[in-house]
Amino acid sequence: MPNDYITIKALVSEINNFAKGGKIDKVNMPEKDEICLNIRGFGQNRLLTVSCNANNPRVHLDGDKKQNPLTAPSFCMHLRKHLTGGIINSVSLLGEDRIICFDITSHNEMRDKVNFKLIAEMMGRYSNILLVKGNSIISDTLKQVSYDTMTKRCLLAGAKYELPPQSKLLPTQRDEIRQLLTDYSGGDLAKFLISNVSGLALITARQILLESGISPTASHVNDKEIESIINTLIEYCDIANSPKYSPCTLLSESIGGDFFVTKYREFDGLQSTESLNQAVVLCTVEKDRRERRQDRTKFLQKAFNSQRKKLLSKLEKDKNKLQECERTEEMKKLGDLILSNAWAIKKGDKVAKVADYFDENSPIIDIPLDERLTPQQNSQAYYKKYAKLKRTYVAVTEQLEKLTQEIEYLETIAPSLELCSTNEEIAELEDELASIGALKKTRKDKKKTKPSQPIAYEIDEFVLLVGKNNLQNDKLTFKVANGGDLWIHTKDAHGSHVIVFAEARDIPDKVTQIACEIAAFYSLGKKDSGSKIPCDYTPRRNLKRHPSGKPGMVLYTTYKTAMVMPNEHKEYLSK
Repeated sequence: MPNDYITIKALVSEINNFAKGGKIDKVNMPEKDEICLNIRGFGQNRLLTVSCNANNPRVHLDGDKKQNPLTAPSFCMHLRKHLTGGIINSVSLLGEDRIICFDITSHNEMRDKVNFKLIAEMMGRYSNILLVKGNSIISDTLKQVSYDTMTKRCLLAGAKYELPPQSKLLPTQRDEIRQLLTDYSGGDLAKFLISNVSGLALITARQILLESGISPTASHVNDKEIESIINTLIEYCDIANSPKYSPCTLLSESIGGDFFVTKYREFDGLQSTESLNQAVVLCTVEKDRRERRQDRTKFLQKAFNSQRKKLLSKLEKDKNKLQECERTEEMKKLGDLILSNAWAIKKGDKVAKVADYFDENSPIIDIPLDERLTPQQNSQAYYKKYAKLKRTYVAVTEQLEKLTQEIEYLETIAPSLELCSTNEEIAELEDELASIGALKKTRKDKKKTKPSQPIAYEIDEFVLLVGKNNLQNDKLTFKVANGGDLWIHTKDAHGSHVIVFAEARDIPDKVTQIACEIAAFYSLGKKDSGSKIPCDYTPRRNLKRHPSGKPGMVLYTTYKTAMVMPNEHKEYLSK
């Protein structure tokens, strides 16, 4: 996505239209690299998100309302102290670069007016958020940098704030860009532009050239073409006030989402949006949600995989032991044969050649002996092996059954790893993995979190709840649901418990069908894309807890099955 000067300037223009004159009611910091300001303006309360995440730096209104940590970070407390109740005078860019400045007037402890600048530097891995006093001294910064050899700057509290040094031409320097293009001697013209002019993304440079009627790979340009490029570039630098301004998105499952300030010619299927802010939200919020979830659950996924590998390794070893136990009766037979032929065997023999009278053909077989033992002692040695293998068979059989149950239960946690996102859900999964030995209990001294909430739907006035983990599944099924409510679960795949609350009404077939499709979506079975998934459904009264007592595991015998395609049905999600 072109997160460049041209796009950010247009976005800042939109944000300024709302935020200018707005009051900052709250300051929160739900992520370690993201702040959220609740702004009151024009009779509306809107959430402004500023993120300096290296992979997804962004600024927008009306994003996710995230849960805040139990203890606010020090940077958040600093912003609350100085910005809460402040008025935003303007939102603008600094230095024709990807640096957004919120000019704010606030009050100190003595109720005197003070000026601050909240600066968001949207520059990839160098992205940062700073609070700067009116005299350009840094009050505090989210990412502290003593001295960076790349940016040639010191970003610490008490240091003077300076813009990053700029070695490229600014996009509004007409004469310098004209001379630059005059000296162009061939190659890739789009890459030549972004290498020498600041604030341009490659796809934006190509768009400007196409708008100017010039190939992005042109080998040379004449004076007329140079003027056309410069005029188009200047127009794009203020595209928010241009007739060409037409915010749009390109949403695709394969390449993610892109947002643009206008219809970029090299892309098909662009969808117009009401504003650039809306386009940014559509393309970045879901990406951020997915990346944050992966980051938060990384240690849970690692613990899950480690425990699964450990259990499967034990299972394989026990199966090998069980194969050894298949020789149990053979050990007894060999002991009997040695004992019955003891008269023909001497101490010191390494092999006993005896007739196998257990076989109707009585073939001659060789039995290995310990030359240090007498025939009777060799016979006893085989009897001992027989007794040991017999005991091992009983113990390993029990262990195999136990391991199989543990693996089966562990597999039920897999869908929860894909669904959990909030602190409560992560805490519950952490506790669940700790209960089976996959994790050490690290939350012993931490403040208890509230129980997480299931996913809620409303389908034709019927409430439907989807459990996100085994604890939710167990609570939904055995504590929340009544006997007449409909319980749904995928037949051959681990997934969420889905409850349709009947409330003494008959549940229509349409609601049952949709509920089954939702259950299929929230299961591991959806990975087999393109094929229908069997879902069992039955009244809650037909369910019993599994003998293992593990949460979320049930037994049922009376049920119906529907073959459905997985479908999230976002249109029915409760708001």
